[in-house]
Amino acid sequence: MKRYLKSFDSCMEKEIPYCVGDCPFNMEILNFIEKARRGAFKAAFKVYRNAVGFPRIANFLCDGPCKRACPRRESGGAIEMPLLEKAAVEFATDTSATDYNIPLKKERIAIIGAGLSGMAALLRLSTKKYTIEVFEKSDRIGGHLYDTMDPEIFMKDFEEQLAHQEYEIHFNREICELSDLKDGNFDAVFIATGKDGPDFGLLSAQGPTGDRFCMEQEGTGYFAGGELIGDSPLYALAGGLAVGTVIDNYLKTRSLYYPRESRRTRMCQGLVKIDEAAAAVVPSGKGYTKEEAMAEAARCVECQCRACKDHCDLLAFSSKGPIRVKDEIIATTLEGKSELKATPAKRLMSMCNQCGICKEVCPEEIDLDGLFLAGRQKMHNQGKMPWPYHDFWLRDMAQANSHEASLIRAPKGMNTCGYALFPGCQLGASEPELIVKIYDSLLNQHPDTAMFLRCCGVPELWAGDKAKFDMGLEEIRENWRQLGEPTMIMGCMTCMKHFKEYLPEIPVISLFEILQEWEISGGCCEETYCVFDPCSARGEEDARQAVRNLAEDIGVTLEPLPDNNEYYTCCGYGGHGAIANPEYADFVAKKRIAESETPYITYCINCRDIFLKQGKKAHHILELLFGEGEGQQHLPTVTERQENRRVLKQTLLEFFWEEEMEIKRKEYPITVEMSDEVKAKLDKERILEEQILHTVDFCQRHGRTILNEETGTLSGYCVIGYMTYWAEYKVLDEAAGRFELVNVYAHRTKIELEAVWNGIKQDIDLQ
Repeated sequence: MKRYLKSFDSCMEKEIPYCVGDCPFNMEILNFIEKARRGAFKAAFKVYRNAVGFPRIANFLCDGPCKRACPRRESGGAIEMPLLEKAAVEFATDTSATDYNIPLKKERIAIIGAGLSGMAALLRLSTKKYTIEVFEKSDRIGGHLYDTMDPEIFMKDFEEQLAHQEYEIHFNREICELSDLKDGNFDAVFIATGKDGPDFGLLSAQGPTGDRFCMEQEGTGYFAGGELIGDSPLYALAGGLAVGTVIDNYLKTRSLYYPRESRRTRMCQGLVKIDEAAAAVVPSGKGYTKEEAMAEAARCVECQCRACKDHCDLLAFSSKGPIRVKDEIIATTLEGKSELKATPAKRLMSMCNQCGICKEVCPEEIDLDGLFLAGRQKMHNQGKMPWPYHDFWLRDMAQANSHEASLIRAPKGMNTCGYALFPGCQLGASEPELIVKIYDSLLNQHPDTAMFLRCCGVPELWAGDKAKFDMGLEEIRENWRQLGEPTMIMGCMTCMKHFKEYLPEIPVISLFEILQEWEISGGCCEETYCVFDPCSARGEEDARQAVRNLAEDIGVTLEPLPDNNEYYTCCGYGGHGAIANPEYADFVAKKRIAESETPYITYCINCRDIFLKQGKKAHHILELLFGEGEGQQHLPTVTERQENRRVLKQTLLEFFWEEEMEIKRKEYPITVEMSDEVKAKLDKERILEEQILHTVDFCQRHGRTILNEETGTLSGYCVIGYMTYWAEYKVLDEAAGRFELVNVYAHRTKIELEAVWNGIKQDIDLQ
C-alpha cells in the first residue's frame, strides 16, 4: 500500500494553474474567476486586494503576464484578467480595508524607502501588527509612482489600505549608513531605496543561503527588494508584499529565505484541452459592464489537473478528488477498532470498478485503483472488510468452481493439449449454448483443445482476500500443467487481464483472435453497431481489432464510440461495486449507454448484460457469429445463471465425452409459487430461489412464523451462512405443501434466532 501512497507526492490535483504560475502575486485566480462569473464583485475584489495589496495601483501597472500562459490565447484569446480586475475594483461596493483586532508584536522593523516596494512591505507587516518605522529621504511617499500614474490613484490606495494600521514615517530622513539605525534596535531591516539607490553592501554580500538579497548581522536580518534589485514597478509591488511575508517568517523562525521568482506550475502544456473557441468579450466602453465581466469570466476553463476527475466515474459520482480519497483510505485502514475511529472509505473502497482508467489518464501515472485494491486487502487482513459487499460474488464463484459446474478436461482420448478454452464463469452462466458451439468449432480446427471451465478467482481478489486468490491461482497452475501446459484461449477479457498479471507463465490468446485466425464464423448481420470495448481490454489492441474484423466479416457496419474506444470505460460491473452502492452502478451504466443511440456490440458478457438491463440494444460478438443474435433476448436471473452452469457441464460431458452427469439438487417437501414480479425482485436482490425454498420450509417445520390477520400471510426468517432471509407467503394447500411467495427480502447481517417466538420458548439449535 505504501508504494501507491508514495505516488501521490506527485499528484497535481492542487497544482496552481498556468496563469497563477505567471502571476507575480500568485493570486488565487480561479477563486477570483468563480466569484466574477456569478457577479459577486465585492467578493472578487477581496480576493484581488488580498493578493495585490494595493488594487488600484496593481491594476494600473499590470500588463497581464497571466495572459501569456492562458490556454485560451490560441482559442478565442486569453482571459482579459486586467479588465476583470478593473471591473472588480469598480463594481465592489466597499473597497476599504478590513480592521483586524490582533495584539501588537514586540519586534521592531525598519523600512528604508517609501516607494512602491517599501509601502507594500509596510502594508503586509503592519497588518501583522509589528512596530514599523519608515525612513524616506524625500517629503512624500510613492517614489517613482509620480512619474507613471496619477497621484490620486495611488494615494487613495495608500489611504484606504493603511487606514487601520499603526506605523511611523520619517520624511526627509536619508539613511546613509546602516549604523544610523542602531539606536532603533531593529530586528529586521528592509532596504527599498529604488533604482540606483544605496544597497549598503547587501547586494555584494553572500548570505548563508547563497542569496544576495538577504543576510543576518549581529542578530538583525537585512533584506533588499524593489527596483533596487532590478524589479519593474509591478514586480516591485509583488516583491514588497512577498518580503513582508519573508520578514515575518524570519522573525518567527530565524530562517532566511528569499523568493527570487514567482512560484511555477508543474502543469505541463496540453494538459488542459479546449473544446470550443470562445472569443474574448470586447468592452463596450473603457471597461466592462457587469454583464460583460461576468461573460468574460465564464470563458475561463479553470485549468487545473482534472485528468482523473474528468474520466473516473467514481470520482464524478462521489464528487471527491484523488487526494481526499487517498486521505479517507488512510483513515479507514489505520490499525485499531473501526468502531473507535472514522472509516469514511469503507463503502467507497468496494465501489471502485478496478477499470484502470485513473492510471491511464493521469500524467503522473498515479494508480488510484491499485490503492483501492490494496486498501481492500488491508481491511480484509484486519478482519474489517464489510463482507456483505462481496458475499454474493464469493458464493457465486464457489458455485462456478464447484463439482456441479466446473469442468477441466482434455478431449476424449487425449492427455496433453496444445490449447485450452477458458471461457470464464459468466459467459456460461448467461449464454451456455454459445460455449457448446464455440468448443465444437474449436475442436474442428484444433482437435487437441481442452475445456477449462471455472472462475479465474478475481472475485476473491476484489474482495481483498489475496491469500485465497493465490490459492486459486495455484490450482489453475496445477490443472494447466496436468493438461500439458496448453495455450489458454480466453473468452473473457477480465480473465485474460488477470492471467497476464498473476499467471505470466501461462501463454494466453483471446478467443476473438483465434476465431479470426481460424476463420470460424457463420453468422450474418447487416446492421449498424458501435463496438463497446471492455475496460479489461486496455492494451489488448490485437483482441480489439479482431472483434472489429469479425463484425465486419459478417456484414456489420461499425460506428465509432469515441470516449469508450479511446479510454476503455467500464460498464459498471467491474470491481463488484453494485452491492456496495447500487445507485453508483446504475449511474455508470447509464453514462455508458448515453454515449450513443446506436446498438452496441460487446465482447464481454457482463457488459452486454448490464446494457440489456438498462434497455439498451446490445449483442455479444459471439451471438452474432454463431447465429444467436436474432429474436428477443432473455436475461437469466441469478437462479437461472447457476442452473445454466450445471446444465452446461452436463451438456459438455454428454456431447463431447459421452458421459452422463446427474445434477443433484436438494429436495424440499414443499413447492413455492411466485409471480414474475417477485422473481424480478429476487434477481435484483441477488437471492436464489433455493434460499427462499429453504426459508419457507424452515419456517413451516419449526412454526417460526408471524400471521398477518389482515392479509392472511405468514412471515418468517432463516439464517443461511451470514445472510438472513425473510419470506412473506400464503398457504395454498398446507397438506400438499403448496405456498405462494408474496414478498421477500434479505438482511446482509446475521440475526440470531430468538429463544422466544410468539410467546413460546423455542429451540434455537435448528437446521
